[in-house]
Amino acid sequence: MRYLGIFACLFMLACPAGSQAPEGEAPAEIAAEDHEDHLGDHGRVAFETTCNEEAEDYFERGLAALHHMMYADAKAIFEAATEADPECAMAYWGVAMTNFQPIWEAPTEEQLEAGQAAVEIAMDLGGGAEREDRYIATVEAFFADPDVEEGADAAAIYAERTRSWKESVRELHEAEPEDVDAAAFLGLAMLAYQERLVTPADDRDFEVEKQAGAMLEGYLDDHPEHPGLYHYIIHIYDFPQLAHKGVEVAHAYDDLAPHTPHALHMPSHIFVRLGEWEETVEWNIRSAEAALNHPVNGTTSIHYPHALDYKMYGYLQLGQHEEARETLEKVRAIDDVEVAFGSAYGIAAAQARYYLERGAWEGAAELEENSPAALDWDAFPGAQAIFHYARGLGAARTGELEQARAELEAIEGAVAALEEDADLYWKTMTEALAKAVEGWIAYAEGDVARALELMDEGAQLEESLEKHPTTPGEVLPVRELHGDLLLEEGRLEQAREAYETSLERTPNRRNPLERLEQVEEAQGTS
Repeated sequence: MRYLGIFACLFMLACPAGSQAPEGEAPAEIAAEDHEDHLGDHGRVAFETTCNEEAEDYFERGLAALHHMMYADAKAIFEAATEADPECAMAYWGVAMTNFQPIWEAPTEEQLEAGQAAVEIAMDLGGGAEREDRYIATVEAFFADPDVEEGADAAAIYAERTRSWKESVRELHEAEPEDVDAAAFLGLAMLAYQERLVTPADDRDFEVEKQAGAMLEGYLDDHPEHPGLYHYIIHIYDFPQLAHKGVEVAHAYDDLAPHTPHALHMPSHIFVRLGEWEETVEWNIRSAEAALNHPVNGTTSIHYPHALDYKMYGYLQLGQHEEARETLEKVRAIDDVEVAFGSAYGIAAAQARYYLERGAWEGAAELEENSPAALDWDAFPGAQAIFHYARGLGAARTGELEQARAELEAIEGAVAALEEDADLYWKTMTEALAKAVEGWIAYAEGDVARALELMDEGAQLEESLEKHPTTPGEVLPVRELHGDLLLEEGRLEQAREAYETSLERTPNRRNPLERLEQVEEAQGTS
């Protein structure tokens, strides 16, 4: 029992916002209740440990939740394992693993502290078997002080942590080639590190993703119900060029985990890439319902706004505007939510999409910023900028140029904040939004050449990076807006090229398809 009190204290102090246990409740009690009442079927994980029987049962359930990226669930369940067996080093490994989310976002300082605390205990206890020590070494590789140059920024530090984790997991996999969990984590680590390497304008041949996908597919016959294989294969193939490889796995994920919110959402990553909107909507209806039945310590989980954003996207592509309006009302009714960038993005993007996709420029200009007040929006400049993007485009398109300039200034402020945070991805994508708003301001002022230049620059920025897993697609692709401007100027062939380029990145989107029909009609009558 020597580590339990110390660790519980560290956990409660260092747990990230939105993930702490309610005052007066032990994490173990939450773990048991939440898992039994909400998590439901989760696939099949068989991981023998040297912990006692009760702790091993918790451990396997926590590992399944971890593979589903149900991090809050997994943290609580692993906590239960530490109470069931305070000498169970792998339970502390599990807690550490829930404190970084490789393809979502970098860990906060609080998560780093909590992860490091768990790693120290796991290492001090030591695994009861060589395999356990190898697993503990992998998570220690992430949380150890990274080998970077003095003055390295946050992005470089995170990249080095991810590289170190990947190489350690590769060593684990090579030592334990039959271990499906080791293989699953290696596939995830390969994808995560590849994301850290990519910078704007890099060419992508997707060779790493293809290798990772093929490796994991090789385990499916022997492990047809393993959640990590299904989940990570979908993420690995979440690109227009690869999505066709993930269709079978996406459909099979349903039977594997029919009550797990994120598992119900994940297939839509493939269907969005293929432009299959009915499938996208269907899966996210189910995911949103499951998320509401699966709160995180009394608050709405990140998986709810995430599903609503995907659902909104799908409805708008189908032209089902009444269903989209109902989804908008659900977004605006969120009064508490798990504190995370994914929550902020889903809430902001779903609202902005509703107006921008329909060309409802007056409504876009009047979109209430930083709403609902379920989050500290200043903590999420990349999401906050989306409100200003919608408002700025709406204002520019309706001639309210003073407002449009103010919105542009706010977006530029978000870019500066993201640069300070060394968040290269969202800085680049937010710069693209600024270029788009500035372009439409220039067009409203009569400077067509400048407007077209800005729109092309913004589109190139946006196209220089792949879609982030947080989003079903850009809120309103800048290349589409570039095409719209060209179409208004009667530059039909250039407009066609812009729309076709946009469709290569986001197949079967309603607006560019309709605009291409307009181009064809105009060319036929000219």
